Amino acid sequence: MSLKPRASLWIEQDLLSSYRTPGGHRRIRREDLLAFLRKHQIPTPPALVEGKFNMLIVEDEEEIAQIMRTFFERQGAYQIATASDGITALIEVGRVKPDLLILDIMIPGVDGIEVCRRIKANHSNSTAIIAISGQAETEKEILEAGADVFMPKPIDLDKLLEEARRLLRIL
Repeated sequence: MSLKPRASLWIEQDLLSSYRTPGGHRRIRREDLLAFLRKHQIPTPPALVEGKFNMLIVEDEEEIAQIMRTFFERQGAYQIATASDGITALIEVGRVKPDLLILDIMIPGVDGIEVCRRIKANHSNSTAIIAISGQAETEKEILEAGADVFMPKPIDLDKLLEEARRLLRIL
């Protein structure tokens, strides 16, 4: 009896996307592997995090958005885009394909709860979502919409980083 490596089994079971080279070897795109690891809550080896995770910060208060952006840029592992309203957020999700979305619930236009619902309705989207709000009573509704974590404002940046790393499975 031969034991196949787990990745081969995951590929055969259509759990992990791959393609074949002209020589018949299987290859897995880095983005697909990272999404698979996150989805199945498998820790990400440091060697896979050499590149940067795509992050989208959706916050209508420019000063707060800039503070979060600067904080995460200093960590060195994130490529960051920002949006200040729901429509722009949805457009940026399609353009940037973020690994992590920090989403203020109270934003102009389409609110954060609806943005979250629309993102999570697309089952091929593996974006992790940290919802933030100054109104604690929105926690239940945003979690039901599909957010992975709710954090009240004012945001503790160290806790936010801790949650980001946990959701992205960074060791």
